[in-house]
Amino acid sequence: MDEASRDEGQSPPMKRLGAVFVERLTRQWVVLDPEGKFWILPAGDDPWRNRLPFHPTEDTGLNPVPGHYKHVLGLPF
Repeated sequence: MDEASRDEGQSPPMKRLGAVFVERLTRQWVVLDPEGKFWILPAGDDPWRNRLPFHPTEDTGLNPVPGHYKHVLGLPF
C-alpha cells in the first residue's frame, strides 16, 4: 500500500478552538479555552491574566458571542 492510498480517508487531527460567552444572569464574560475549561473574565485590564475558574451548572445560561471578541478580550487563542 502506498502512502497516498494509506492517507486517503483519514482526516487531520481537529484543532480545538476556544469560545466566548456571556452568562445570562450575571452578564459576565465566560470563556471556554481550547482545553475544555471554563473561565470567568473580570472587567478591567488584562482580563485573561486575572481569570477565575467557572463551573457551569444545568441552570447556567451561556449566550455565544462572535469570535472577534477573543481579540478584544486579549485571549491567547
